[in-house]
Amino acid sequence: MPSLRHRLLLLLLTLFAAAWALLAVLSYSAVRHEVEKLFDAEMSQSARALLGLTRHELQEDSSDSGVAPGLIGGQAHPYEERIAFQIWQDGDLLLRSANSPPIPMSPSDGFHDREIDGAAWRTFALTDKAIMVTINVGERYEVRNELVYDILGTTLLPVVLALPLLAVLIWSGISAGLAPLGRMVGEIGRRTPSALEPLAMRDVPEEIQPLANELNGLLGRLRGALESERRFTSNAAHELRTPLAALRAQAQVAQRATVETERGQALDQLIRGVDRATRLVEQMLQLARLDPESAARQYREVVLADVVAEAVAGLASRAIERRIDLGVTETNRATLRGDAALLGVLVRNLVDNAIQHSHENARVDVAIDSAPEVVMLTVTDSGPGIPVEERQRVLERFYRMRDTRASGTGLGLSIVQRIAELHSATVNFEDAPHSPGLRVCVRFPRPHDVTAAVA
Repeated sequence: MPSLRHRLLLLLLTLFAAAWALLAVLSYSAVRHEVEKLFDAEMSQSARALLGLTRHELQEDSSDSGVAPGLIGGQAHPYEERIAFQIWQDGDLLLRSANSPPIPMSPSDGFHDREIDGAAWRTFALTDKAIMVTINVGERYEVRNELVYDILGTTLLPVVLALPLLAVLIWSGISAGLAPLGRMVGEIGRRTPSALEPLAMRDVPEEIQPLANELNGLLGRLRGALESERRFTSNAAHELRTPLAALRAQAQVAQRATVETERGQALDQLIRGVDRATRLVEQMLQLARLDPESAARQYREVVLADVVAEAVAGLASRAIERRIDLGVTETNRATLRGDAALLGVLVRNLVDNAIQHSHENARVDVAIDSAPEVVMLTVTDSGPGIPVEERQRVLERFYRMRDTRASGTGLGLSIVQRIAELHSATVNFEDAPHSPGLRVCVRFPRPHDVTAAVA
């Protein structure tokens, strides 16, 4: 694809050439019209002058019956030959110019366009009936055309010859106009991958400002994404260091144990540590895979009740192990558009979090309700709840509440928040109807297409 500079140059030269062609056509028409008027007036004037001279000569020489036919030859100027004339009296040719034909040039008085001896002529005739004298004046159209072309050439040729100079001037002007864009390209090209500061907006033309603003917006989003990933990597490294150190300590205890009971306890602790580390790694991988574009491609019509039923069934054994009464208290077959697998992760994390933070013999209730524009999922537990001042912070990665009894990775609710964002849903924390306890409400929009909000 040609460069913008070449495209602008070609466009401007094409427009100039088109304007020049239109000017040439209009100029030709105007010059032709004026030349025709001027030459016709000159022919009429010449005919009247000749008629006056002839009348004078005939009156002075009244003794002669006529004037002997003759020719007037010779020329003093190149343009003299363009006008031809004839003097006729009673059908007899008295006098004619050397460039006139021997036959009458005009059939009657007035202006006429005729073809004589294969050439186009413009003629004019004037008759004095008192003395029966007719003056014929004419000139070839090629003489008129030559003069028209000479005038047009003199007028338009400098414009054509100036075209290369105009191209150079246009090229220089375009280069000067595109200089800010070149500086912007140079500034971007000199940056390192970590230099994501906004582009300087000084001296940026109005036409380039939208592009610069969009680039600055993109750089800001990239900067935020990189900072988020750096925090995620740092936090992940910190979170993995502790369970790995614990695993090593338990392995060393089991290695040094001399009593079978002590070795078994150490191995049990080691297995539980492996389980915790595995869960942490799985959650971090889930969080890293939550990409908006790849998620949007998987969106289908999903019955949320089916997703909830599958997630609750999968966690039933864990609830039984902790003596938790887990159940679905209210269901609704409402549908929403989304990714069934991601929605399953969201429900499992909410239910698992509720089980983990509830005491034995407590209840965890899952319910689905719908309205014309909202599908609402609620998970209610009998745990200690979340203080109001911490309800936003628990959605951050690796954040754990103070004075919590349960151990966790601090990623479960972060994953819930991210999946909710991908589905244009909102996550809210409320006090459970029975105290103490927590109710988590996830509101999904319907029937709007949630893919429009995952940019």
